Amino acid sequence: MTPLGGSGLEFTAMMNKALVVVLLILCVAAAHAQDGFSSGDLAGTRPNAGGEPDEITVRLGLLDISEIIDREQVFVADIFVLVEWRDARLAVNEAGTHLRTVALDTIWHPRLTIVNNRGLDFLLPEVATVDGEGNVTVRQRFTGPLGVDLDLREFPFDTQRLQIDIVSYEYSPSEIRFSDDSELVARLDQLNGDGWTFESLEPELYEYRLRKDGRGAAGLKIAVMADRKAAYYIFTLALPMTLILFLAWMAHWLPVDLVPSRMGTASATVFSLIAFGVSFRLTLPKIAYLTVADRFVLYSTLLVFISLAVIVLTIWWANTDRKDAAERLARRARLLFPLLYGFIVLLTFAM
Repeated sequence: MTPLGGSGLEFTAMMNKALVVVLLILCVAAAHAQDGFSSGDLAGTRPNAGGEPDEITVRLGLLDISEIIDREQVFVADIFVLVEWRDARLAVNEAGTHLRTVALDTIWHPRLTIVNNRGLDFLLPEVATVDGEGNVTVRQRFTGPLGVDLDLREFPFDTQRLQIDIVSYEYSPSEIRFSDDSELVARLDQLNGDGWTFESLEPELYEYRLRKDGRGAAGLKIAVMADRKAAYYIFTLALPMTLILFLAWMAHWLPVDLVPSRMGTASATVFSLIAFGVSFRLTLPKIAYLTVADRFVLYSTLLVFISLAVIVLTIWWANTDRKDAAERLARRARLLFPLLYGFIVLLTFAM
């Protein structure tokens, strides 16, 4: 009886050990499945499917705006973004923070894209951090050009809205919404955009549509206002143009019978003005309207051609025994020219 009883005890002990091993394997497998988030439901179905929209918080840190390129209608920025939401399915019943880092494509995420991306470089890996309560955080940094629809009618005294359009390419506003905690963080006085001053704007929620009757997508606009510093253009555009006009005015002070000098001076102002206007226009994009600077160049050109016409007329009169009339016209041109210059300056800004 003793050997048989001993064998029974050994068999029972072996069964208990086997049961413990099986339980450990099942626990490890369950933990691995939970930590790995390999379930298709977690990756493909939003947390509140069939219920309220999932709330997404976007905190965008504007590290720098290095330049605004008028001709290409882009601005170059360096941005750090933090996107947060909660997925209760990822919570774990364990003490402590229990932070986990997982690949973004293994869990559900709001499928965000930047609509006005014009060649951004994304610098961080596409991963998410999940805490024990199921709070998900995605961090990303990107740098490069972003498209902007510049309104240059008041150039060089213009103000531009530099916008970052964040849109979910898969979910509508009834499925996700951007929270009121979404914000722009920036030290605007330290941005490197030369020739501009910046002011932050409040984020705006909107519904993005490719066409009026198309399906809407949840969108968030984060923007800053950029105010161009006009002093540079006053010295590089207005001052040289004024000097060219001054040269055209000086031609009327020469004797009316001094034909070569008067015609040479007048012709030089015309060619200088045309060359200057063309080179200036090449710095701007192809737009179908006139800017303030364009109007100033246009009106200055008209004034120079009127001046040239007066000089030709006085030369003709001087060569046809009407020298007195030519000198009277030249004296009137000396008085009228500065008045006309003041008029075109007022007209430039009045329209």
